[in-house]
Amino acid sequence: MANDNSQNTVLVVDDVPVNVLLVKGMLAKQKFNVISANSGQQALDIMTHEHPDCILMDILMPNMNGFETTRAVRANPKTRDIPIIMLSALNSDADIKEGMEAGANEFVTKPFVQDRLIATIQNQITLAAANRKEHDVEPLPMANYDGTMRLLAYVACQKQDKFSRMLTEMALCVPIDLVNDDLLNITDHSTRGLIDWVVRRMQNYYVRNNKISVNDTISEVINLIKPATETRGVKWNIHLSNDTSVSADPSLFRAVLTNLMSYACKMSDGQISVNAAVDGGLTSIIIATKMVDEDTEATDMRVEIALEIASKMNGAVVCDRSDDGTCQFQILLQI
Repeated sequence: MANDNSQNTVLVVDDVPVNVLLVKGMLAKQKFNVISANSGQQALDIMTHEHPDCILMDILMPNMNGFETTRAVRANPKTRDIPIIMLSALNSDADIKEGMEAGANEFVTKPFVQDRLIATIQNQITLAAANRKEHDVEPLPMANYDGTMRLLAYVACQKQDKFSRMLTEMALCVPIDLVNDDLLNITDHSTRGLIDWVVRRMQNYYVRNNKISVNDTISEVINLIKPATETRGVKWNIHLSNDTSVSADPSLFRAVLTNLMSYACKMSDGQISVNAAVDGGLTSIIIATKMVDEDTEATDMRVEIALEIASKMNGAVVCDRSDDGTCQFQILLQI
């Protein structure tokens, strides 16, 4: 069943009239109610009498840019919980970082994929509604033993083709309590199909962000994958600031780290560095290694899944590859 968007209002903030018209037309076709503002100050004025369900925020605007407007929205108790999606041609790490520090929930670069943007808006509206009903919502169980065993039994009974291998990796890519029989019944056995499955499952995941020790969680993950790292002869070079912490859901955060660190172990030349430090209002965790035999499709799948999970915690994941074969995963989360 398609999402019913008729009850949802989106505020589009952009000083370029053509951009506003294009986005308004796209959203109107999806039955969203759309209002617009041509400046940051006008957006704030509108929100004194309107309460949109989501905000699409441009960055480059005169007088008050998108970062400043986002900070103002977050500073107002009446508007601070409205999800904000930054929609901009700016896409550098510095821009993403500043947007997250300002309080943006998502960062979508132009030109954008229409279906992806619509899905992002719907996801953010759904998450905001779930957070408002926190006292009425039962969280998913922290362990899903039956679902996990069914997945492993299913894989064990199949020929070890590409899809079976990807299913095995999914047990590390996502929190184990997300795994259910729906994963075994998907008809699209491509990488895209698995990523879309994660997106659907994450829509109904109730996020419980708490202050978590990065040092302790990395130690837990290294211990979890220790047998694999010993077999591969991997050496960890860990450099962590004292008392490094993040605001994150414990299961989601552990899944992101396990996903990326296990993949680095699989493809590494034997040396993996993990660095974590606080920069402004963000904690940056960098996992870097030289890839001996990188599977770029698998890398992209893991990064996109990690990004999907991190975005639920108002975070981001970035992958950088160098010409010398070095691959670096950067995880950004609020403190």
